[in-house]
Amino acid sequence: MASATRTSASTASCAPPTFHTSSPSTPAATRSACGRSTRLRGSASRSTTWQDRASVRVALVADLHGNAVGLDAVVAEIVRDEFDEVVCLGDVAQGGPQPVETVDRLRELGWRCVFGNSDEFLLTLDPGSEQLDEDRLARLLAVGRWSADRLGPERLELLRAYEPTVELDFAGRRLVCCHATPASNEDVILPDTPRDAVETALADADVVACGHVHLQWHRRIGRKIWFSAGSAGLVYEHTEPMSERPYEPWAEYAVLAAEPAGSLRLEFRRVPYDVDAVLAATHASGMPDAEHFASQWQRA
Repeated sequence: MASATRTSASTASCAPPTFHTSSPSTPAATRSACGRSTRLRGSASRSTTWQDRASVRVALVADLHGNAVGLDAVVAEIVRDEFDEVVCLGDVAQGGPQPVETVDRLRELGWRCVFGNSDEFLLTLDPGSEQLDEDRLARLLAVGRWSADRLGPERLELLRAYEPTVELDFAGRRLVCCHATPASNEDVILPDTPRDAVETALADADVVACGHVHLQWHRRIGRKIWFSAGSAGLVYEHTEPMSERPYEPWAEYAVLAAEPAGSLRLEFRRVPYDVDAVLAATHASGMPDAEHFASQWQRA
């Protein structure tokens, strides 16, 4: 498996805690969502604490959308590089040809998983308030019904058991891992979101890691950090209309490390994978509108 593509980016630093980033270039984003919103305030989450450790590293993986090929590419790197914890930030099964394989692989890996809006959609088949034209709505519902049927009751209950948020005591800082925001699995925070809205979404977290928008980006608000891990299953060009967006031939994830001097380091990674394997899975899957889905993929 090819290793991650890492391109250098500007490094930001300040008085302790210092924060460094390494990132591939990314386009501006627009909203990406599927399914209805769940408000998550007041939901309980387990907390993990590491003590007496010189350094700690966590991998954040988001938005697999039924692409087990992309997931396996990320897993190969994660196994090679060894992490203290891996958290999946939700949207696991809906949208791609391998919902069963993706859910089963995550169960096998034992990663903690956050409950995304498309995970909820598979339980309700209710698109909620999302504004969709007739074509997209019909496609969404057809693939959703197919995915839910393939998963069956047991795997759907696994999705239902995913956590609203995962909280980690990360080198003395409160790291909140969520799908969209700590309070919702559908709200949207983007690079151009007003500062006061980001501050409100951060609440009492020191660091928030999210998915949902299929974009790798980060923002500092005072001594706090908000970042989005990108998508491991469906990376696309955000400047194109939704119905015409080509899917890129790589998986994205993020690495957050706490280093001995008290600094944090955030790295965005891209891992190329075999698009032909995704296309083969698509054509063999029996998923509705497979030809349209297959036509959106680009090769490197």
